[in-house]
Amino acid sequence: MIFKKSPVATAQLDSPDTIIGKGVYLKAAHMRGRESIRIEGRFEGTLEVDGSLVLGESGRIDGNVDANYFLVAGEVRGNIHCSTQLHFASTARVNGDITANSLIVDEGSQVSGRYLVGQDRMSGESLQAGDELLRLQASEDFDS
Repeated sequence: MIFKKSPVATAQLDSPDTIIGKGVYLKAAHMRGRESIRIEGRFEGTLEVDGSLVLGESGRIDGNVDANYFLVAGEVRGNIHCSTQLHFASTARVNGDITANSLIVDEGSQVSGRYLVGQDRMSGESLQAGDELLRLQASEDFDS
């Protein structure tokens, strides 16, 4: 399921405000960032990002993620909530439940969990109640 990409500021993705490098292991009960974050190392705990979050191929997150925009190229072991767009690159490995307004899944990505996609499902309450719903966008919204 590939939806049209909404515009994302590539400058935020290319030059993040915070970088957790390849050799870094960071464990925190809760971390919150207001701008963009790139993770190439390992993060353990709950992560909230008001801006863009990029998880590089060598990156791993063990914990729940709440982000505005999230590009996953590494591994996530936890639930993901994304208020705008969630993109699973071909190298993504995810084990957890997912809520997102828009979802892009590249061929080769490995995702295990329940999906709720679309604005009317963003609260996450349906996931907690055990609903397994997927609302697809109208056919004219898909790339050819």
